[in-house]
Amino acid sequence: MTQRQHVPLSKETPAYTCANCGALALDPNNICKVQGLGKKKDWCGIKGSLPPKSCHTHTHNDRWQCVKCGQTAVNPDLLCEPTKL
Repeated sequence: MTQRQHVPLSKETPAYTCANCGALALDPNNICKVQGLGKKKDWCGIKGSLPPKSCHTHTHNDRWQCVKCGQTAVNPDLLCEPTKL
């Protein structure tokens, strides 16, 4: 079995933000409370201001955090250097 090489998505990729925990996701159904839709360039590389939180409803607890900036996402492809939390 070969391990998939990480390839970050384009900075123009649309992503949803969770109002409860701040995680980013490609699909609004993967977060509890959609705060808004933006593009990856709106937050990529900007230091995360809060430590990562777990999902309030405990249904979407698989999270990744960017080693470079600390942003948290449900989809690792939204991050430059993801590491699983």
